Amino acid sequence: MKQKDVLKKYLAYDNQVRVFVIDATNMVSNFRDLHQASNVVTAAVGRTLIATTIMADMLKNDSDRITVQIKANGPIGNIVVCGDNTLNMKAYATNPQVDIAKKSNGKLDVSGIVCGGKLTVIKDIGLKEPYVGMCDLVSSEIAEDFAYYFATSEQTPCAVFLGVNFSKENIVQKACGYIIEPLPDASDEVITKIENINLNISSVTNLMLDINNIDEVAKFITGDENIKCIEEKEPLLKCDCNKKRIEKTIIALGKDDALKIYDENNKFEVCCHFCNKKYCFSREEIERLFI
Repeated sequence: MKQKDVLKKYLAYDNQVRVFVIDATNMVSNFRDLHQASNVVTAAVGRTLIATTIMADMLKNDSDRITVQIKANGPIGNIVVCGDNTLNMKAYATNPQVDIAKKSNGKLDVSGIVCGGKLTVIKDIGLKEPYVGMCDLVSSEIAEDFAYYFATSEQTPCAVFLGVNFSKENIVQKACGYIIEPLPDASDEVITKIENINLNISSVTNLMLDINNIDEVAKFITGDENIKCIEEKEPLLKCDCNKKRIEKTIIALGKDDALKIYDENNKFEVCCHFCNKKYCFSREEIERLFI
């Protein structure tokens, strides 16, 4: 039986530091299977999905939503990840099956399929207008790009570690990550200690495979044996598309254009980017929407 995905939130050093640690192996594996994605695309989208899931947990209310878009210059096209505070997430890439050679060191060339671009974060938190933050990609390796976003767009310096690796049998062996956020009262001594620990961590996936216990991982990456877990959730890859939503899209398109598409194709079919589910409408169903 598969182990469930889990995200845990902690407070370290007497509430000086907030820590999020996630194992998202099932979500990333499910994304790969759903989209028949190449390993390098799975790594790129997986890292984005892991970071966005943590950011979704940072939202305050269950109904709050987040969308992260990476508009890449490279062959992957765009990466889009959406979710809410209950951690129901969904993800897609424009070109999920694109593939390129590995780097000379044998690692997947995520930056090679992303090749720069922009990272945009949209938060719908119940205000009249959603919050929108944006930054350029600084490395196209995803983790560094999210760290740069936090520092520049939200003025919240964080350590961001994200990883996806594959077994010899070519399955997603581990997809995981963590974000360490020093809170305003964090001392320089604590920050320096955490920085020194994390400078020596080259692979978050190897770390979590070796330790294989999220609570112990949280202690290790902070150096705080008395770290407190304050929340635990199970994130899921779960699309929320339905026929009613598609109907609203058709209505927004307009009756004439909708019927024109139907007549030209002898069908009106909409495929969800996130889950690949297809919705088909007859001519009568389209006409009924505009009565």
